[in-house]
Amino acid sequence: MPNRKNVRDLSKLSGKPLKETTISSHASFQIDGTNDWLTSADLKEEGLTFSGGNFYETAVFLMANPNITSSHLFRADILFDSQGLLRTPEQDEELAGTGISAEQVGESAQTQVEAKPAPAVAGFDLIRTVVRRLIPRNQEIDKPLEQTCHFYRSIESIVAAENEARSDTAQCQQRQRQRVLTMFLPHVEFPEQVPFYHPLLKGLATLYDCEDLSDGGDSSGIMSVHFLPFTQDFPDRLERTLHTLLNFYVRLTRGGQLKPTTEKSSQAHSAKDNLVPRHLTQNTYARLKSLYAADLMQRWVESTEPSKHVYEDLAITAFLIELWRLMYGVKPINEGSQGSGMSDQFPGFVDMACGNGVLVYVLLMEGYSGCGFDARARKSWSIYPPWVQERLSEKILLPKPFADVMGHPDLGMEITTGDFARDTFIISNHADELTVWTPLIAALACPESPLPFLAIPCCSHALSGARYRYPQPKGSKPKASTGPSVSADTADNGQNPQSASGDLKALRAAKQAEKTEQGMWTSMYGLLTAKTMSVAEEAGYEVERTLLRIPSTRNIGIIGGRRAVTAKWRQHDTSGIVGNADVLGTRAGCASTVEQAITETIDRECSREGGLGVAAQTWIERARGLRKDTGKPIHHDVPT
Repeated sequence: MPNRKNVRDLSKLSGKPLKETTISSHASFQIDGTNDWLTSADLKEEGLTFSGGNFYETAVFLMANPNITSSHLFRADILFDSQGLLRTPEQDEELAGTGISAEQVGESAQTQVEAKPAPAVAGFDLIRTVVRRLIPRNQEIDKPLEQTCHFYRSIESIVAAENEARSDTAQCQQRQRQRVLTMFLPHVEFPEQVPFYHPLLKGLATLYDCEDLSDGGDSSGIMSVHFLPFTQDFPDRLERTLHTLLNFYVRLTRGGQLKPTTEKSSQAHSAKDNLVPRHLTQNTYARLKSLYAADLMQRWVESTEPSKHVYEDLAITAFLIELWRLMYGVKPINEGSQGSGMSDQFPGFVDMACGNGVLVYVLLMEGYSGCGFDARARKSWSIYPPWVQERLSEKILLPKPFADVMGHPDLGMEITTGDFARDTFIISNHADELTVWTPLIAALACPESPLPFLAIPCCSHALSGARYRYPQPKGSKPKASTGPSVSADTADNGQNPQSASGDLKALRAAKQAEKTEQGMWTSMYGLLTAKTMSVAEEAGYEVERTLLRIPSTRNIGIIGGRRAVTAKWRQHDTSGIVGNADVLGTRAGCASTVEQAITETIDRECSREGGLGVAAQTWIERARGLRKDTGKPIHHDVPT
């Protein structure tokens, strides 16, 4: 019987090997000049109720996102679309709005790839041709593969009498038979050219044949998979692949038929890849993974499982490298291109609450100047080269407003108030207590030219460092009820709430909902993100939000000052003179106004805890507690 993952009724299948059930596809469609296409009764699903339009939407979506059906693939780069609806990598780079040329971006121009000719299919019209390049995850083993995707459609009207015995007076019902055919042709001539992640075939096709009632009634359709083999010897893996493909088509089309879809939904989520094109980040991630992952995991000395931390930090590093490439026009020294790629254009970075230091280590190895600090040194720091260890330090961050009211108390270790150098890029990666402080610290470090930053929120804390669930902003109108309110006193119990049903599917859906516009007003994580963005705007930043491609449910990135810094350094690139504070275009307009706005924000946020002095004292007590607690690991959860 069908289940959530497998929507087909397996009891209806013959149970025989594919080679014993194959038949010619000639009865389904006729291609001029060949009868070599094959199918099987087991590769057919009947009684489907979605329309030809629903199937077409699914076919385009899966074509643009092959990583959904294959874990071996990163993505598909679109090289050509006859309808011009799917973007090429070059168009994605242009959409990023940086004005930096492809040569500066380090991405060579895509080689022109000719589409394979579309076979003539009797009774069908060719409606679209797309050429894509499949990009594997492990590019050291598998090579990319170009593929031409043809889409055909056939529509014919059928008039059926409701009562054949009274044909002279029978009312006739108009039906429309619609057939949609997709045909994927890899650019290979021999089986040896087919990479592991692709079926060992010369061609793969899916046909959906349905009748739609003209009055809008249900459709009745049949979906089938067809293939063009190199030989008549079919491996078991091919059979499994074809069954899986058919199941994906049925399940996704059925699940999406009630949802309004658009062509643009075939590509990335609106908040994902909206700042840095996906292909740039993934290509850099693949390179970093091949260079650093195995060595880091082999020499890992922390008690935590290494793969998640290493892969997550490498993914964030890849995003930063590409973000900085677009902002400053700089490239890593390990990219293999001519020249060092690094120049005085990059102003440096500071990783606050750097934890295990992987992010700092890789960025330094890639040629970016910078440093990191944390409230407590990690064992993993010892595995890095001495010169990298010198860039990692044990410090407590005491925000300047707290230092001004409390003086410089003895915390038993070095203190920094966030007086970072001009133009330094601030990184706040799951820094918890520092998340909402990040834009304030960045702006206070240089009020006349606030520092750019990337903050990746995790757990919710007030400015005092105490755990806190932020309320909905006044005047906000959430689209759905947020349920019972949670006070600051009970915020600890709701920090990582469990699904009420105990169902993993429901929990995953809740985590995904946190990242939507509605989720910004209904979850602790969403409210923390909204508060951080609101505080940054009050400090004069133009704030942007993106979904990072990292293996974590806490994957929202908040970027402040990207556009302003890009304009500033582009001016430097063309004139040789770094732009002044006016180029930054902060809404505050001048240093005194920025400082006044920040003071008002801090006073307001600290007032709920008794004022600035009380909040500062709470921060200091928590900082002292970190020095006493040596019995459990710290994971970016300290005011550093």
